[in-house]
Amino acid sequence: MARSADDHDHASFRAGAFIPIEFFLAPVFTAIMPRLAPFFFFLIGIALLVAGLRRGLGWREFLAPNPAMIALAVVAAYAALSAIWAAEPEDAMLKPAVLLAATFVVFAAAPSISSLEPKRLRQASIALIGGALCAALFVTIEFVTEGALTRTAMNFIPEFRPGSLKQVKIVDGRVVRLNMSELNQSVAILAFLLWPGLLALSTLQSPRRKLYSLLFFIALAVPIALSEHESSQIGVIASTLILPLAWVRPRAVIRMLAVAWCLGFVFVIPLDHLAYKADLHRAEWLPQSAQARLIIWDYTAERFGERPWLGIGADSTKGAQAANSEPPEWPEGFVFPRATGRHAHNLFLQTLYELGVVGAILAAIAGAAVILRMALLPEQAQPYAAAAFTVLAVIAALAWSMWQAWLICAVGLLVIYVLLPAARYKGLRDSSVSGT
Repeated sequence: MARSADDHDHASFRAGAFIPIEFFLAPVFTAIMPRLAPFFFFLIGIALLVAGLRRGLGWREFLAPNPAMIALAVVAAYAALSAIWAAEPEDAMLKPAVLLAATFVVFAAAPSISSLEPKRLRQASIALIGGALCAALFVTIEFVTEGALTRTAMNFIPEFRPGSLKQVKIVDGRVVRLNMSELNQSVAILAFLLWPGLLALSTLQSPRRKLYSLLFFIALAVPIALSEHESSQIGVIASTLILPLAWVRPRAVIRMLAVAWCLGFVFVIPLDHLAYKADLHRAEWLPQSAQARLIIWDYTAERFGERPWLGIGADSTKGAQAANSEPPEWPEGFVFPRATGRHAHNLFLQTLYELGVVGAILAAIAGAAVILRMALLPEQAQPYAAAAFTVLAVIAALAWSMWQAWLICAVGLLVIYVLLPAARYKGLRDSSVSGT
């Protein structure tokens, strides 16, 4: 019997030894190069899966169906089905496949995280904190030095250079200046790390925990504030307001977020038209990027009426625009032509335009189901999860295409980052109940 237990512990050690290392490396390297998010997401997912199998979990426990997983799978399936009428059928099949794979990885990782021994959970949580701080240090150095590290990497490895020359200035074949907006994705990665890192810090048994948490918040907030990525800045501010509310009434805030998510699909088009009619797209006090988005949102909202029920197909905005032979109208004083752009820069509007009312209803149900699952977390973790979701929702409503693979996997990592320290609270609660 003793030998069997030793064998089990040894197998568990071998399976989980690299998990803390991965939780340190993932924040660092995804901040340096956000497009590595899919690699680290699936790497961590595989490691957790193997660790769970070694600890005796079965496949039924990994993929036990629940409303949130089923709803997300239905969204991905419907989006893939839209390839039938999509402007770009290959993309309409590939991008939902990434969403479906990410969904299964996250839900399979959840029981594996809960099965990890307390020592491994603590090591991985500390590794996450350290990785987030190193990521913040890298981004801060980049802003202080005007991207010196990234420019050096681009000069040594030309493949690292962006496809558009608007982001860099090249003299004699060398990158001499970098547009700081090139770091926007790295800033979003930091915003995603903020609340999981603070949740991990809250699990530490240290008399200086509050001081460490304050220093951690400052370390991540400073580079976000220095950046040009207003979406991350707004997300951090909004989530900072949500956190104290969730501390007082976590269940009420979670339900409120679920309702707000669903209402986002209902009101996005009327609000877009209202902002445009108020001439906010000409407001000089707004950044030009915000003015451009207001134009894109209004024009995209108009195009929604052409195929309102089924949409134009997943990830088809760019293809639909390219199919239009007439040049877009560019009124005087506009910072952007009257066009949809490559995507809507708004998850709610992009869903309506590309997947129609049917897709929006499915996405609303899936999002609400995921949000409501936060109530299953230990009570101490729920406020941090609500704050993390708020950051995600704001960035999704203001920034990139919802089909970008790096973003889908960065969101998957965000969920795993929250589940990791939340499992520590669950372990402490279970130990308290059992009296051990």
